[in-house]
Amino acid sequence: MKVAYCTAGTVGAGHAVRGMAIGRGLARAGFAGEYRMFGPALPFPAVRRLPGYEVVPIASDQALHDRHLAPTTELAARLRRYDPDLLLVDMFWMPLRHVLPALRCECWLLVRICPPVWLTGPPAAPFQPEQYSRILGIEPSTHPRVDAVVDPIVVCNRDECRPPAALRELFRVPAGQPLRVALHAGERGEVEMLARAGVGQPLTVLDLFDEQAPFPAAEWLGGADQIVSGAGYNAYWEARWLGYAERT
Repeated sequence: MKVAYCTAGTVGAGHAVRGMAIGRGLARAGFAGEYRMFGPALPFPAVRRLPGYEVVPIASDQALHDRHLAPTTELAARLRRYDPDLLLVDMFWMPLRHVLPALRCECWLLVRICPPVWLTGPPAAPFQPEQYSRILGIEPSTHPRVDAVVDPIVVCNRDECRPPAALRELFRVPAGQPLRVALHAGERGEVEMLARAGVGQPLTVLDLFDEQAPFPAAEWLGGADQIVSGAGYNAYWEARWLGYAERT
């Protein structure tokens, strides 16, 4: 069996990390098939090294919005060549609406909390729920189009995290000195803004633009005394799932 994950997310690393989390979940469950991710180029070195992540033009490909041209795009060609049995679509259904009819696989849409209009669409390009066998909420949701809600998709479990001392050792923070971290993987400069607006004390910056940044960061944060974060979907649910929400 082949499973594909496709995201059009271009701001931050969160959508790629979600694909990584799904791959890890499949491995934990003993999945013996093939799994591949498809998404746009991202500026983070760690994401570029992510196994199974194929870079494909999505947001920049205007042909995807034309029902005649969409089946001829690189995205459509890559998905047909991979020929998955199941395609997991991350949030952004619009770029795929004219591609899905050309595929032979079952499709599921994964949605986090979103305004009702997200699953309605504009009059000229309405959302077509019949394209999806399942529409799954990946956090608590009461959206009428959501068929079922699953646990938040988090990249690691507590038993997969680094020892509490690992982050302190990585950044050479002496024992007894508070380890406060600023964490974000959005656009350039945002993590520095968080650090300046933080807790009034020096913060160690975990910036995914840095070649040496620990990745995925969630595995390391158990050793932080305080975390200042942009609190996107991943950061929020990782903090709750991994037990450091009260320090965030």
